[in-house]
Amino acid sequence: MAFNQATIKQFGTHLQSSYQKIVDFEVPTATNLSTTALPQMPQFQITQFLEQALTKQLSVTVQFNDFDHGGQTTINGRFEQRHSGTLIFRATNQKLIHLVTANAIRYIALTSAIA
Repeated sequence: MAFNQATIKQFGTHLQSSYQKIVDFEVPTATNLSTTALPQMPQFQITQFLEQALTKQLSVTVQFNDFDHGGQTTINGRFEQRHSGTLIFRATNQKLIHLVTANAIRYIALTSAIA
Protein backbone atom coordinates (compact mmCIF):
# COMPACT_ATOMS: atom_id res chain seq x y z
CA MET A 1 0.00 0.00 0.00
CA ALA A 2 2.82 2.41 0.88
CA PHE A 3 4.52 1.61 -2.42
CA ASN A 4 1.36 2.46 -4.36
CA GLN A 5 0.97 5.76 -2.52
CA ALA A 6 4.59 6.69 -3.18
CA THR A 7 4.22 5.79 -6.86
CA ILE A 8 1.05 7.83 -7.21
CA LYS A 9 2.67 10.78 -5.42
CA GLN A 10 5.70 10.64 -7.73
CA PHE A 11 3.44 10.39 -10.76
CA GLY A 12 1.39 13.40 -9.60
CA THR A 13 4.50 15.50 -9.02
CA HIS A 14 5.92 14.50 -12.41
CA LEU A 15 2.61 15.20 -14.15
CA GLN A 16 2.37 18.64 -12.54
CA SER A 17 5.92 19.63 -13.52
CA SER A 18 5.40 18.34 -17.08
CA TYR A 19 2.20 20.31 -17.43
CA GLN A 20 3.90 23.48 -16.20
CA LYS A 21 6.71 23.02 -18.72
CA ILE A 22 4.30 22.42 -21.60
CA VAL A 23 2.17 25.51 -21.05
CA ASP A 24 4.94 27.64 -19.49
CA PHE A 25 2.65 28.11 -16.52
CA GLU A 26 3.75 30.09 -13.53
CA VAL A 27 1.88 29.82 -10.27
CA PRO A 28 1.09 33.28 -8.87
CA THR A 29 3.17 33.90 -5.82
CA ALA A 30 1.38 34.51 -2.58
CA THR A 31 2.35 37.29 -0.26
CA ASN A 32 4.41 35.08 1.99
CA LEU A 33 4.18 36.10 5.60
CA SER A 34 6.53 33.38 6.72
CA THR A 35 8.68 30.77 5.07
CA THR A 36 9.82 29.19 8.31
CA ALA A 37 7.88 26.23 9.61
CA LEU A 38 5.46 27.14 12.37
CA PRO A 39 4.78 24.49 15.02
CA GLN A 40 2.49 21.60 14.05
CA MET A 41 -0.83 22.14 15.84
CA PRO A 42 -2.58 19.14 17.40
CA GLN A 43 -5.31 17.62 15.22
CA PHE A 44 -8.11 18.36 17.72
CA GLN A 45 -7.11 22.03 17.75
CA ILE A 46 -7.07 22.23 13.94
CA THR A 47 -10.49 20.56 13.75
CA GLN A 48 -11.97 22.95 16.31
CA PHE A 49 -10.51 26.01 14.60
CA LEU A 50 -11.71 24.82 11.18
CA GLU A 51 -15.26 24.47 12.52
CA GLN A 52 -15.14 28.03 13.88
CA ALA A 53 -13.59 29.44 10.70
CA LEU A 54 -16.31 27.80 8.60
CA THR A 55 -19.20 28.79 10.88
CA LYS A 56 -18.10 32.40 11.38
CA GLN A 57 -16.53 32.90 7.90
CA LEU A 58 -13.28 34.04 9.51
CA SER A 59 -10.30 35.29 7.55
CA VAL A 60 -7.42 33.05 8.59
CA THR A 61 -3.72 32.56 8.01
CA VAL A 62 -2.79 28.98 7.19
CA GLN A 63 0.48 27.15 6.80
CA PHE A 64 0.12 23.82 5.06
CA ASN A 65 2.29 20.76 5.56
CA ASP A 66 4.22 20.90 2.33
CA PHE A 67 4.30 17.37 1.02
CA ASP A 68 5.48 18.17 -2.52
CA HIS A 69 7.60 21.29 -2.71
CA GLY A 70 9.99 21.15 0.25
CA GLY A 71 9.12 24.50 1.79
CA GLN A 72 6.58 26.24 3.99
CA THR A 73 4.29 28.99 2.77
CA THR A 74 1.89 30.97 4.92
CA ILE A 75 -1.26 32.10 3.08
CA ASN A 76 -4.21 34.31 4.04
CA GLY A 77 -7.73 33.39 2.99
CA ARG A 78 -11.05 31.79 3.93
CA PHE A 79 -12.33 28.25 4.19
CA GLU A 80 -15.50 27.05 2.48
CA GLN A 81 -17.24 23.71 2.69
CA ARG A 82 -19.18 22.28 -0.23
CA HIS A 83 -22.33 20.18 0.13
CA SER A 84 -20.29 17.06 -0.58
CA GLY A 85 -18.15 17.82 2.48
CA THR A 86 -15.16 18.96 0.43
CA LEU A 87 -13.12 21.59 2.23
CA ILE A 88 -11.79 24.45 0.08
CA PHE A 89 -9.36 27.22 0.98
CA ARG A 90 -9.58 30.39 -1.12
CA ALA A 91 -6.43 32.47 -0.88
CA THR A 92 -7.01 36.22 -0.64
CA ASN A 93 -4.28 37.33 -3.08
CA GLN A 94 -4.36 34.41 -5.48
CA LYS A 95 -6.70 33.15 -8.14
CA LEU A 96 -6.08 29.59 -6.96
CA ILE A 97 -8.16 27.55 -4.60
CA HIS A 98 -6.84 24.68 -2.52
CA LEU A 99 -8.67 21.42 -1.81
CA VAL A 100 -7.81 20.73 1.79
CA THR A 101 -7.83 17.85 4.23
CA ALA A 102 -7.37 18.54 7.93
CA ASN A 103 -4.07 16.61 8.04
CA ALA A 104 -2.63 18.94 5.37
CA ILE A 105 -2.79 21.92 7.76
CA ARG A 106 0.28 22.63 9.86
CA TYR A 107 -0.82 25.85 11.54
CA ILE A 108 -3.95 27.99 11.46
CA ALA A 109 -4.67 31.34 13.14
CA LEU A 110 -6.78 34.44 12.72
CA THR A 111 -5.23 36.67 10.07
CA SER A 112 -4.61 39.49 12.54
CA ALA A 113 -2.86 37.11 14.95
CA ILE A 114 0.14 36.57 12.61
CA ALA A 115 0.06 39.65 10.37
